[in-house]
Amino acid sequence: MSIDIKMAWRNIWRNPRRTILTISAIAFASILLVFMLSFQLGSYGAMINASVRIHTGHLQVQAKGYQNKKSMRLVVPDPVAVGGILDKVPEVDAYTFRANAFSLASSNERTYGIMVIGIDPVREAGVSALKKLIRRGSYLAEGDTNQALVGELLAKNLRVGLGDELTILGQGRDGSIAATVVKVKGIYSSGMDEFDRSSIHIPLKIFQDVYSMRGAVHEVVAIGTSLRDVSEMKNAARAGLRKLDQKHPLVALDWDEIMPGLLQAIEMDLVSGIIFCSF
Repeated sequence: MSIDIKMAWRNIWRNPRRTILTISAIAFASILLVFMLSFQLGSYGAMINASVRIHTGHLQVQAKGYQNKKSMRLVVPDPVAVGGILDKVPEVDAYTFRANAFSLASSNERTYGIMVIGIDPVREAGVSALKKLIRRGSYLAEGDTNQALVGELLAKNLRVGLGDELTILGQGRDGSIAATVVKVKGIYSSGMDEFDRSSIHIPLKIFQDVYSMRGAVHEVVAIGTSLRDVSEMKNAARAGLRKLDQKHPLVALDWDEIMPGLLQAIEMDLVSGIIFCSF
């Protein structure tokens, strides 16, 4: 042992109390740092799962280009066939079918541009948290026809309540005029203002009839058994889609492709956390 090491060792134990306090402080800071980083990383998983459970799902099958254009004509023409593919993917916990259309919704007093979303009430309850987000009224039943669920902020803007009628006017898939009247059955609040002020949900069968969808949908939305399984889900779904006879190609997109803003927010928060811990 060199003289420098001997002197350093002797200096450490010259004042045991000071040494113990120093070691304890370093150990506490290290434990706190590990805990904070672990908590931060763990919160991302909860944040993602909460977001996908509100609307997007872990995985979506769409027509190629629909994610960017949201065109009525970019559809999944045979959603049952896509559902058959997802049935064979063990990582898929549940899936549902949705159709979307930009339309005008009018009450007796006001008119707003909104997104009308057609959902299968039974399947939707297994994929999203929409049923649990109902604050007034009730969720859609399987046999409902002219019923609708309305976001809380949209209901406030349109000045409508439970049982009130809304006139919906839009354009069908074939270019025809799509119009119907629905009654407000439930009002939901997701905590996401943009979603709550700009969307209503109606039964998928009614949507397909009003918007001339001919059995097609815009999204097949799947939720996985775990966030860790999303990559395997996507690979399996893409492999199955390649076997379908498709005139118009379909794509499988995971949550970070559907919500790039959420991924960017997580990355920025992680970088800021690392910088903070470095100092």
